[in-house]
Amino acid sequence: MITYRPISLDDHDAQPLSDEAWSDGYPFVERMLHDWKSGDNRFDGPGERLIGAFDGDKLIGFCGLNRDPYTSENAGRIRHLYVSLDHRHRGIARALEARTLDGAEAWFPRIRLRATPQSRAFYERLGFVPVDEPEATHSKPLR
Repeated sequence: MITYRPISLDDHDAQPLSDEAWSDGYPFVERMLHDWKSGDNRFDGPGERLIGAFDGDKLIGFCGLNRDPYTSENAGRIRHLYVSLDHRHRGIARALEARTLDGAEAWFPRIRLRATPQSRAFYERLGFVPVDEPEATHSKPLR
């Protein structure tokens, strides 16, 4: 059974997922681990969170929400959504996104993100719309 909960990367080993993501061409997971360790991004600001997906006790994915550093407006930003190769196409990424944004409207009127070409259709199915904005490819209103 897959479970979801807020996590701290101090308490969970995400290196195996980082290694897998790197091999699969996604360096953003390694960047997330670096930023966590350096203190540059610990998902601990107002409204921010990092949600983990677990298969039993094993961390199999995560999704983060930050205040968007690329805009002066009060917007959130989806960061570092990743699910292990062995657990894809089971609705886990969709569930992670939903749990990450649950209650986020209290903090952010809209969410922005930068999608890879491979992930654009996925985010559009989740209600994100393409935008022509600096540092964002998609946006989703929450209010």
